[in-house]
Amino acid sequence: MKHLLAAIVAVLLITGFSATPSQAATDLLPDLRTRKLTDFRIENASNGEKRLRFTTQIANAGPGAFEVRMDRPSTTTAQMTVIQRIYNTAGGWRWVQVPGTHGFWGGDGHNHWHVYKLQRFEIRKLYADGSEGTLAGSGAKVGFCFFDNTTYNLSLANAPQSPYYKGCGTSTSLRVKTGISVGWADKYGAGLPYQWIKINGLADGIYRVRVRTDPQNWFVETSNTNNNTYSDIKITGSTVVKYYS
Repeated sequence: MKHLLAAIVAVLLITGFSATPSQAATDLLPDLRTRKLTDFRIENASNGEKRLRFTTQIANAGPGAFEVRMDRPSTTTAQMTVIQRIYNTAGGWRWVQVPGTHGFWGGDGHNHWHVYKLQRFEIRKLYADGSEGTLAGSGAKVGFCFFDNTTYNLSLANAPQSPYYKGCGTSTSLRVKTGISVGWADKYGAGLPYQWIKINGLADGIYRVRVRTDPQNWFVETSNTNNNTYSDIKITGSTVVKYYS
């Protein structure tokens, strides 16, 4: 009997259940929000590519942290599996498998691990009647390391007043914990590697740039309706400005 009780306690500790009955606990889910796009610019790269660059931000406005763990069995394994930790009001948590994506190392000039396709960038022609054309280009960036690097709204309940998530591991990591705390945001500046859409061949005109966070709805959160944002821009040669109709 003593051994059975010890085994039960061990299981409870591993799975993150608290002593409070599970029916009394409710999930504290994140709420990912894609903030307005800023700092549009055009780069004429040395390899002949014409690139539309801009800054993006993923904010967490939910009652709970957006926390992701990546794991691999050995340093010879190139990819990591991805799981999401969901905290609850009883102080416990549960794990949710995220099979649609994976973690990978580097590949964009950054020495850390990335989650595959957490965001998607798109550009389409915008017509005078407000309708959008077919897809005219998509983002070069496919990997994202996210952590608390920009404040969003620290007055939100459960928002830490200083950064909690601070990085995305090293080349020898077997396990990586990354995330965005309540009230914080992850910012990708326009000058970072692969933070662009290739626009070779696009004629001058008005376009709509749309950014979607978690476009496949892989992760659990309070709402998927506020995961995307867009900006209308006017391209003239190698210049770009925000467009307001």
